[in-house]
Formats: sequence, structure tokens, C-alpha cells
Amino acid sequence: MKENSLFKFIKLYRWRSIFFRYLFSFFLIILAIFIPYNIFIWTYYNYVLEKEITDQSTTVTLKSKEIFDLLTSEFFADYRLASNSSSVQSYLTSASPSEEVLFNCKDMLTSMTSDSDIIEEAFFYDLKNGMVLSSRTGRTSEPDGYNWTYTYASTKLSFMMFPRKVHSQDFNTLYICSEITDSHNSPIGVFCASLDYTNFVDIVKRSFEEEPDRIFIVSDIGLILYSDSPDLINTIMFEHGDLYAAFNSAKQVEGNSIFYDDTIISVAKSTVSHLLLMSYNNRSNFIKDFTNLKILLLLGGISIFVLSFFLSLFISLRQYHSVAVIMDSLNDPDKLAMNKNERLSEFFYISHTIADISHENSHISSELDEKVAALKKYQIAALQAQINPHFLFNTLQLINLSIMKEVKKDIAATRLISLLSNLLHYSYDTEHYTVTVQQEIDNALKYLEIQQVRYKDHLRIISDISDECTSFETVKLILQPFIENSIIHGLKGKTEEWLIVFRCYLRNDSVVYEISDNGCGIPPAQLDRLNTSIESLCSDTPGSIGILNIAQRLRLIFGSQCSLRLESASRAGTTVILEHKALNDLSSYLEGTTSEKK
Repeated sequence: MKENSLFKFIKLYRWRSIFFRYLFSFFLIILAIFIPYNIFIWTYYNYVLEKEITDQSTTVTLKSKEIFDLLTSEFFADYRLASNSSSVQSYLTSASPSEEVLFNCKDMLTSMTSDSDIIEEAFFYDLKNGMVLSSRTGRTSEPDGYNWTYTYASTKLSFMMFPRKVHSQDFNTLYICSEITDSHNSPIGVFCASLDYTNFVDIVKRSFEEEPDRIFIVSDIGLILYSDSPDLINTIMFEHGDLYAAFNSAKQVEGNSIFYDDTIISVAKSTVSHLLLMSYNNRSNFIKDFTNLKILLLLGGISIFVLSFFLSLFISLRQYHSVAVIMDSLNDPDKLAMNKNERLSEFFYISHTIADISHENSHISSELDEKVAALKKYQIAALQAQINPHFLFNTLQLINLSIMKEVKKDIAATRLISLLSNLLHYSYDTEHYTVTVQQEIDNALKYLEIQQVRYKDHLRIISDISDECTSFETVKLILQPFIENSIIHGLKGKTEEWLIVFRCYLRNDSVVYEISDNGCGIPPAQLDRLNTSIESLCSDTPGSIGILNIAQRLRLIFGSQCSLRLESASRAGTTVILEHKALNDLSSYLEGTTSEKK
């Protein structure tokens, strides 16, 4: 096949061509794989990026915390020394401590400040006497001159850190206070140290390798000890929503980072002073290092998209080439014989098969035309030979009237003719295939009446018809065949009295018919075959065609809402039980079920 034939078909059918259907299908399949994959990669990348950013920010903050812990470690070393000192214990518990105790306490405070680069002044606050011993003055005095004592008295916290403005408009002093307890763990005094606030801030800032956008130092009670915004210093954390959320989260773990809008809040908890170090960084400061990776992912996605398009185009052309070969071969059947060794053997097999089927269909069509012509001839002959049912009914009625004129009264013969005429009229009426239950019962009783005339007193009939059933609708000619079977197969040859019991009643919104006889019954094996045939609507049992006909018609009309079964015992007779849904308007029911199927 020439290549231009391929494009000839594409040009002929354009967007409706199989080529474009192949192209769109393959392209959609590739995209269905590509898009979820890229969504996964992009989601995973953002997850990794976010985790990397938080880990990096947290690591920086934790490293800074280690340096920051050195700031308070000296205070806690002095505090442990003071708590374990017998002189300090004696000073804080005695009403009037000795000169030796006072000397030892003053000497301890002086050595603490002289040996430290960050502690400016140290204090012992005697809670019992309400006196303060200072390293700077070297004497005890009233607490009025030390405003940090008021802060302790108002909070009664065992440990505090808070900044103060001492003789200045700016914060210049940071106080660290911790209670000293006796052997019963009751507070007896407070050890306090004052630090230069500016020196404290410098140490905090130097602790970061790269200074964050914002820094907060927060005590464990939520007091802001340091902030880039001076207005926030010495305020409580819960007054600031985003800060308070980060503060609460940070209290749960040693170190973590929180995303708040475009800000990364990293928090580290000091294990020494229980302070929280909070650093704020803009997300963009970290993401700039990942920009090249984003560009690489974007270019990779575009490359895969373009590659998927050309791959779809290539596969579609290959597939369409095979389809076009078949189309071209079918347009010119001579090519089939010329290209038997064509590389696309499967497609030429399809072409040969289609050609063979086409030839066979042509042959079948020719035979069908001949058979249809013969059938028409047979139909014409059958129509010419058919007796008009109305002619038959009118003739029976004429015979009935002639007999009545001769004998001048209604005799058994006229009654039989009238019953036969009614039966034939009921059977030949093809316009109505549904009747009322009363009409179907009347037809069955008319048949039984004819049989009673034939067999006289040898046949006894018992009928029990419930009035509540007669107004419902049913299918025509479903009872008379069973009564006929009872007489022909069940009762014939029986010397005792023949008995047929005919019942009709309503049960669970269904009309139930029962036809019983006292005949010879049906052998168990044959009975099983008959019931199986009724259930499957397929029979290999002779003589069951009439029963299957009724079962098929019931199933066709009522579907699964009907049943038919035979019960019999050897020498004890047979009972036919027929049941279908009780419906007042069968035609509307059939129209409704047909609409549902459509």
C-alpha cells in the first residue's frame, strides 16, 4: 500500500477518522499515567521541600539554643552553690544571723559577680526578715529599692526571668530569680542576679549563624523577654494570636517548626532555663535554594508531555496504517491475492475473512430470496384454503336454530352446539390475549359441561371459586388445557367415578388456580422431568408441549411473578397449581415493564 493512501483516508474522514480516535485514545492513556505521576512527584517534592525547610530552620534554632543556654548556665551554677551553702541556709532561716554567716554570704555574692562576665549584681532575699543582701552594697537593706522583689511578691513563681527599665527609657537590666528552699522544700529565700540587657541581646543575636527576620525570647509563663519590636517586650504571649499558637505548640516538644502563612516559626526549648527561643523566617528565604529544582521539574514535565504526544502520534500512525491496509484491500479485492505474503498477515487474515463472509452473505441472501418467494406462495395457498372463523360460528348458529325449529324446544344438542360455538369463539378471538379471571373460568367450566354431557354421571365436578379473584385479569387459555389433560391422560380408562376439583382463590396478592383429579397419577421420574421442563422452559419429554406453551406465555407476561408446578402421587391423582400476580389492569402493567426494559 502506498503511503499517500494512508493520508488519503485521513484527509477523507478527518476528525471522524479512526486515526484521530487512535491518536486521542493513546494520548489520553499516556496522560492518564503521566498526570497522576507528576501530581505524585510534585506533591512529594513539596512535602520533602516543606520538611527540609522546617528541619533546616529547626536545626538552626536548636544550635542557637545551645549557645543561648550558656547565658543562663552560669546563673544556675551559682544558684546550686547558694542552695547548698550552709551559710546561706543559716542566713535565710535565722532571725539574726551571726557576723560570720553575713560575711560568708557577702563574700559568696561578691565572688559571683567578680568572676562573671555577664552577672552585674547578685542578691539574697530573706523572705522571713524581708531583707535583701546585695553584692554591690555589701549590706542588708529593705527591699524598697529593688523593684524585682515586687515582681516576685506578686507572682510567687519559683523561677522567673524578666527585663526592667532601671533609670532608663529602654530596657537595660534582665533579672533572673529562683527560690531557695529548706529541707522541707518550703521557700525561705530568693537568689537573684541582674544581667546587662544589651549584653543579653547581643549574645542572643550572635547565637544565630544567620540572623532571622524576627527573634523572640519567651519565659515558660509566656512573658516576652526579648523581641525585635520593643513594644512587645514584657508583654504576655496570649495577647498575640500567632505567637501564642507557636508558643503552645513549642511547649509540647523540644524543637519544631510551624508554618504560619508564609512565615516559618522555629522554636527551641532551653533545657536549663526553660526559656523558649522563637525565630521567624520568611519562607522565600529558604525556597530560593530550591528554585533550580523546580525549574528542572517543570522542564521535565513539559518534555514528557511533548514526548507523549509524539509517541501517541507514532503509535496511532502504525495502527491506522494497518486499518488503512484492510480498507484499501476491501476496496480492491484483487489486492488480497497479490499480497498474500504481506508482512501484516493478521490484518490480511481479517481482510480475507471479511471477503469470505461477504461472499457467503451474498449466497445466503440469494437463497433467502428464493425461500421467501416460495413462502409467499405457500401463504397464498393457505389463505385460499382457510375457512373464515365467522363463517364457522354463523354456520353453528344456523344449525342450532334449525334444530330448535324442528323440535320446538332447547335440547342437549342445541346446548352442546351453543357451548362449542362459545368455546371456538373464545379460542379464535386473537384480538384480545388478556381476559378477566371470570372469563377464563367460565371458558373452562363450559368445556367441563361439554365433557359432562359426554360422560354423563361418570364425571363429577367440584368447583370452589372465590369472588374476590374474578375481577382480576389473566392470560387467555391457561386452564382448559390442564382440564383436558386430566380427562385424556389422568382419568381415561378409570372404572371408578371420575372427579375433577377446580379451585380459585387469592393468596398474598396472587391469584392461585388448583386443578385436581383422582386419576392414575404421574410416575415420579416423569413428574420430575415435567417440573424441570417447566422451570427451564425447555423440554425433551413427549406430550409436554402444551404445558410449556402455557408456562412460556405466563413467564412472558408476568415474568418472575408467576409459577406453575405439578404434584402427583401414584394411583392418587394429579394436581396442577398455577399462580400469578393479581392485577386489575394487565395492559398498563405490560406497558410499564416494557418502558423499564427500554
